[in-house]
Amino acid sequence: MFHGVGSGGRAMEQMMKDGLIGAVFDYALGEISDEVFHGLRAGGAERLTVAGRLGLPQVLCPGGAEHIGLLLEQPDTVPEAWRDHLSVFHNPIILAPRLRGHELETVAAEIGRRLAGTRGRATMLVPRRGTSRYAVPGGPLHDPEGDAVFFAALRRSLPATVEYVERDLGAEDPAFVQEAVERLLAWVGSSRP
Repeated sequence: MFHGVGSGGRAMEQMMKDGLIGAVFDYALGEISDEVFHGLRAGGAERLTVAGRLGLPQVLCPGGAEHIGLLLEQPDTVPEAWRDHLSVFHNPIILAPRLRGHELETVAAEIGRRLAGTRGRATMLVPRRGTSRYAVPGGPLHDPEGDAVFFAALRRSLPATVEYVERDLGAEDPAFVQEAVERLLAWVGSSRP
């Protein structure tokens, strides 16, 4: 397991190249959002490219992609550039501003670009009720209109080699997680001799 804070994603990609990882359950595409918008969790240029290039089975979820993480110079202070966005403090020195529809379209295009060389089994499993605990109904970053724009852009941006599946669940709903795990385990089990 790798924590989706940038360094975790980079370590995971390297371990795939080293042959230590043979299948991927990737729930941390917020590292792509942070890469695009210069956030704390930026995953680097190779993030989300290695599994597809190697043909490793992968189940993907745009987890946390609706917001970025900002390390604050002043605790509990929203920087001027983000004051017109929904936001929540992850803690006193990390702010999570919600990206708007047009910003999420940029993230979706970058996800599609990084997955363009994907071969092998791959599914993008999309939680329509929210891509993080902040974004579900009742959460501080809940924005169903923004989600709809993001999901439509994501569907358009993905290469044909990546299956797109939506579920009317949140990313952390047990049924959503269970389906993701079962999909990946079925592929891993079918590829064994």
